Amino acid sequence: MAIEDLYPDVLMNIELPVIEVYRAHPDLLDFQVEEGLAALISRYKAEEQGKEVTPPRVKGLALSVFDAVLETTEMMLGRPEKVMDTIDLPTLLSCLARIRKSVNFWTKQGGRRGYLNFMLGALGK
Repeated sequence: MAIEDLYPDVLMNIELPVIEVYRAHPDLLDFQVEEGLAALISRYKAEEQGKEVTPPRVKGLALSVFDAVLETTEMMLGRPEKVMDTIDLPTLLSCLARIRKSVNFWTKQGGRRGYLNFMLGALGK
């Protein structure tokens, strides 16, 4: 079964902070979303492999995306304390990779804000 069929709520909970950043910063572009997600994936892969987690190498709006999504993903992992149903790290990484793939797809379909505009449309703006 596809990840979007197994974890639609997790995917949506990850995407909502991205849209919040976009609403606060209408100049946000898909590539900045992709950079923020890539930094998150790198962070969690390092953690999964037992390596040192280093600060993200992104700045500007990509860092805003990183920070906003990190807050949500940490809660999903049960950090600092379990306040909601939690997921494991491999599942989180799969969900982040799926959203990153979606960003790339919608950027190709709709241009520099293809993903962001798709998400706004899906949420009913």
